[in-house]
Amino acid sequence: MTKPVQSIFHAFIAVSLLASAGAPAFSQEQDAPPEDKPALSEADRAYVAPVIAEPDLPALPITPTLSQDGYPDCREDFQKIAAPFDKAEDTNRCTILLDSYYAEVLTPFRQQMIDHQNTLSQIYTDKVAGRMEYSAKSRDQFYTDMRREHAASDPDGANLADYRALESRYQQDRAYLQDRFCFNTGCGGYSMPEYVVAEEKSEKGKKDGKSKSAKKSKGPQKCKKAKKRGGVLGGLLGGVAGNAAGLGKIGTLISSAAGAVLVSEIACQLTEEEQKEAVEATVEVTEKEEVGATATWKSPTRAGVSGSSTVTALNTEPNGRKCLNITDVAIIDGQETRVSKQMCRGQGDEGYTILA
Repeated sequence: MTKPVQSIFHAFIAVSLLASAGAPAFSQEQDAPPEDKPALSEADRAYVAPVIAEPDLPALPITPTLSQDGYPDCREDFQKIAAPFDKAEDTNRCTILLDSYYAEVLTPFRQQMIDHQNTLSQIYTDKVAGRMEYSAKSRDQFYTDMRREHAASDPDGANLADYRALESRYQQDRAYLQDRFCFNTGCGGYSMPEYVVAEEKSEKGKKDGKSKSAKKSKGPQKCKKAKKRGGVLGGLLGGVAGNAAGLGKIGTLISSAAGAVLVSEIACQLTEEEQKEAVEATVEVTEKEEVGATATWKSPTRAGVSGSSTVTALNTEPNGRKCLNITDVAIIDGQETRVSKQMCRGQGDEGYTILA
């Protein structure tokens, strides 16, 4: 065997032995690293990705608070007065103050809490829900905190504890004043004060009116008694007139429609025709339902008699009830009488009726 042939034979034998031992055959492709998978350097293997911090969650809005100051502490003031009808007048005065407090403080605070709840929900919807910059845990925690504050701002929640206490006090004080009004005027099952009964008996012995001419020139002559007794027709008693309201014969001069919207200090100075004109003016401004709305009227029979009604305030309660503060003016032969009253209309009611 020649040397070249012998070399080839030996190489063949070596490759066969390697293959039988499981060693892979030599390949240029196996020795070279894959082109799409470059080997990692020591720096690459030591790299750790930084942790990205979450942004701060939005803060919950500050909870509205109700001041305990300013509540009208006047329910017992009438006790300092001697005459029953003067006591009744003072209970009306206090009732007007209480109603103003309810309309100007309690009702707006209740609306504040409703707005607070709406703001809470809006913050979650607009700034947290579905925002991937926050983790699921953070979003869930914010929702839990938001719902807790939202529930606390419900009518029976902790955030309205002071409101409920003051509203309860208002309701109790108003009911008490209504009872004392009737006690001092002879309504609601109470007997008429003795000196009023004596006065009524005395009047029965007198002739009706002093002269027809006086009645025509000056209109109804019952205002002295009405002012003395301080009655606001429709005030505490929702439009009751006459003896039931402790006003003696005054109610006979005031129609039921007028008694629902007119204060007695003005109504008692007007004839029935003039009362109708004054009622129409009040109804006109209530229909406008805007501050500053004014309606004027003139007597159809007396040249020196006119008046007006003007809306001075408007409040809408959360339950939909609207209340107007109205100032009535009557000018009779150059003398002006100016009286404020409050009228309200419940949701679904046809019109406004006087409260105080």
